Amino acid sequence: MGVNNSLRLVLLLALLASIISCSSQRYVSMTDPESQASVRINLKDGSYREGIIVTGDSLNLVYVDSRTHNKSVIKFDDIKNIVKISRYFDFEGNPIPVHEIKKYKSPKNTILYGTAGLFLGAAVGTGVGIVLYSQDQPLLANASILLFGGLGAYYFGNKGYYKDIEDAAFAARKARYEEYKAIRAEKRRLEELKKKKEELLKKLKQQKKTK
Repeated sequence: MGVNNSLRLVLLLALLASIISCSSQRYVSMTDPESQASVRINLKDGSYREGIIVTGDSLNLVYVDSRTHNKSVIKFDDIKNIVKISRYFDFEGNPIPVHEIKKYKSPKNTILYGTAGLFLGAAVGTGVGIVLYSQDQPLLANASILLFGGLGAYYFGNKGYYKDIEDAAFAARKARYEEYKAIRAEKRRLEELKKKKEELLKKLKQQKKTK
């Protein structure tokens, strides 16, 4: 195998790895839908819905619609596919802005996955490099180690980045839930105070009548 053929092999493998890393559209399983996934639900009639998944059984998908902010149900027979989207919703179907998610974001998984990808990619590159070294192609051999190490770090680091975003969105969603819960509790408390005040005024009026 000559220099040109060796170079073609390295470039072909690199191109294949790059295509794989860029083509992973994030579909959601229709048999076991991921709870709390922010999704676009593409229907067989050509329309779609967006929102956050609550749960699903063998027949129906339960989700909170981002337009109505209500819990809704769709039959799986009417769904073409379910795809994760880059926007995130809370439990009320309201969007969570990026700046709010970033407050809870940590680089932990990006670093962890990226480092693992670097070593894995370098190992693949070393395997290719051994073949190239045996053909007296040290420059291409070293290039393959660097190339596949970089691709591995990018591919798995990207997966780690999305995991960090998912974790941050979950934390932001939980914080909003606690806030909504506190607001509802305060609203109930004010309604009870209002009710007690009305009852007290009513008793006072009755007492005045009896006098």
